[in-house]
Amino acid sequence: MNSPISRSIFSLPLRAAAAALILLFPQCGKVPVSNESNIEKITVGPGPEDMVLDSLYGESRLLISCCSRRENEEPYGEIVACETGSGKQTILVRAGEPPDLLFRPHGIYLEADKLYVISHEKEPDDHPVLIYTVRRDSLLLEEVIRSPLLHSPNALATGPDGAIFVVNDSGKRGSILEKALKLKRAGVVRLEKDPEGTWSATRVAGKLGYPAGINRIGNQLYVGDAVLHRIHVYTISGNQLIPGAEIQHVRGNDNIRIYRNQLLTPGHVKPFKFIGHARDPRKQSPVEVFLIDPQDGQITSLFYSDGSVISAGSTAIILDHSLFICQVFEPFLLKVSL
Repeated sequence: MNSPISRSIFSLPLRAAAAALILLFPQCGKVPVSNESNIEKITVGPGPEDMVLDSLYGESRLLISCCSRRENEEPYGEIVACETGSGKQTILVRAGEPPDLLFRPHGIYLEADKLYVISHEKEPDDHPVLIYTVRRDSLLLEEVIRSPLLHSPNALATGPDGAIFVVNDSGKRGSILEKALKLKRAGVVRLEKDPEGTWSATRVAGKLGYPAGINRIGNQLYVGDAVLHRIHVYTISGNQLIPGAEIQHVRGNDNIRIYRNQLLTPGHVKPFKFIGHARDPRKQSPVEVFLIDPQDGQITSLFYSDGSVISAGSTAIILDHSLFICQVFEPFLLKVSL
């Protein structure tokens, strides 16, 4: 499943970005130059790090996990619904929560009418998974799952049997040393509910670098690895994960979304610039969006920015010939006509 990156079909901003991408990935060949009139910024809440596509109530909309993610920002944590056609936005009212719950959403996942949310409730060691029922204008909390194994959860996906797979992005939360030395201390936790309604947690995969994305097609589970620049592939077999051939050369990959049985993920292609951007919004962090065929590992670059148009892109969704990109820190999405 190893293959070089194929020719880019969409890139920005203009000639400087194209030249930079060719230097980064010389096997791509000449990169076409985009027309910036095809790009629209959509203002949302701060830190729109993750998003899912929801079509439960007619018009397609994005459910966006918004949270202030820099230390000097005012506290903010909401799920924002943005209709993709009209651009109308609604902060979904949350109901059924205990009064002491602190909602700080990060990775989210939607299956049917259930929204699964990782919330960094209390640092450094309280990071529950919250399960909500999605209504048109609100979210109703159904369950709260806590476990000491959820020590640094980043993203999640459901399994074919109702289990939940969660990636811990590090062995020690916030460890810069792990990232710098590419230490393989991260892993995957499987959450399972017994007939009595009690959730249990089991670590089912380990020795990962920095997994920030996870998703599933059938019984194949795809787990990103930003510092090792690959996607780990597992077959779900009962309560176990059987490792398969990895998809290589997916630089700095973040959240994974599925588009026509392919994997769609943005990449933080300059990791040190990402760290700089996390500390200072004036510093730019380049982003590239990859579309990956999991059958043969073929990778296509859909979009590139040197960070001047969007920095630290974290999730991408394709809908109706448009590419939507959200980001870790700044309060807007990018909508790009393909």
